[in-house]
Amino acid sequence: MIRLVFKNLWAKKKRNGWLLAELVAVSIILWHFVDPLVVQTYVNLLPDGYDKENLFLIKLSTYPSSSSFYSRDADELENRRSVKWRLLEQVRHYPGVESASFQMGDFAPGGASWSSSAFNFFKDSVMLTMFCLEYVPQSDYFKTYRFQSAGGPSIAEIDSMGFQKQKIMTEGAFEDGPTLGRSILEGKEVRVIATVQPIKVRPERAPQQVVFGQRHPEDANIVFRLREGIDAEDFLSEFRPWVQKTLCAGNFFVQSVSSYEDYVKRSTIQMDYDYRINMLLMAFFLFCLFFGVTGAFWMQTRSRREEVGIMKSFGATSAGVVGLFVSEGLVLATVAVTAGSVIYLQYALHEGFFLPDNGNCSQFVHYWYENFKLHFAVIMSMVWLLTALVVSVGICIPAWGISRKSPTDSLHDE
Repeated sequence: MIRLVFKNLWAKKKRNGWLLAELVAVSIILWHFVDPLVVQTYVNLLPDGYDKENLFLIKLSTYPSSSSFYSRDADELENRRSVKWRLLEQVRHYPGVESASFQMGDFAPGGASWSSSAFNFFKDSVMLTMFCLEYVPQSDYFKTYRFQSAGGPSIAEIDSMGFQKQKIMTEGAFEDGPTLGRSILEGKEVRVIATVQPIKVRPERAPQQVVFGQRHPEDANIVFRLREGIDAEDFLSEFRPWVQKTLCAGNFFVQSVSSYEDYVKRSTIQMDYDYRINMLLMAFFLFCLFFGVTGAFWMQTRSRREEVGIMKSFGATSAGVVGLFVSEGLVLATVAVTAGSVIYLQYALHEGFFLPDNGNCSQFVHYWYENFKLHFAVIMSMVWLLTALVVSVGICIPAWGISRKSPTDSLHDE
């Protein structure tokens, strides 16, 4: 069978040469679309490391000094902090609220801003750069976001910790062992006393390594979680008027109340737009690919009616004829995708493959697409599958139709 496949391909080498050239060009273009689409889709499906469902954000703002509502005494640092804690307690005691905490502006999971810090780990002689998320100790921050403990202290125990020099970080910063219990050089030796699972600092990036920085709440917003089973729309219809009236204290007032998912979406508008455009271009190209490549193989297969008649007269079955023709097409597809991938590889060696998290601070978090060889193998396999699918459709349908005819009919039609 295999020898016959290659013999047939060589016998029609001129015609197959044009098909091969077409498939090579198609595979190179497919690489351009499939690489970012597959990687970004994979990243989008990864867990966030926290739970956005039933999570809501109260964005607070302050009156300017020129406003008639402005109070100089209320603007004192201690007064601002005490007012924020009082507002948080009021939200916590509202019916239907499961938990509430502070959110430090855009320096939060899924926010539009982030910062990073570099640490020197004792005994490892490794300088590690990590993203920083800010939180207010003892404010139920880890409970409200539903971060996942990675061993060591539980989430409840982490939330009970006050201001201290010890660090809370995400687990997995090192490939050779756990992060919990390691020491950091930050002026002096500081130990990691609690860890959680990696977190998506930005939705378009894979879960990252994070170190949590401690802050006071004078400039914080409030994030809260609804209890399970409560209808969000009915809740917000009563909650919004209440917060506008009740959470107006000192120089603070409520600017907006929105779901945390909407907050995250606002910070990823451009990324979502680019992703949808790439999806549309990919769909359009596959549409053209299907009719172009499928049509070429369709016409070539139908032109082999005489050959099918001869094969049938020697006892070949319909399944055998279809299998032979499909095998020829798959060999062409394999050779073309291999050649196209090698050509695209020359570009990738200089520019690299698509990486959605070029700003990744942690050099120790590894996903399959960060491994050059594995990245190449996975995307090449996807390109081959798409090419093989289109070629097989272009061969199977006409081949099955003409193989069901009797040998005399096939030879008579030819």
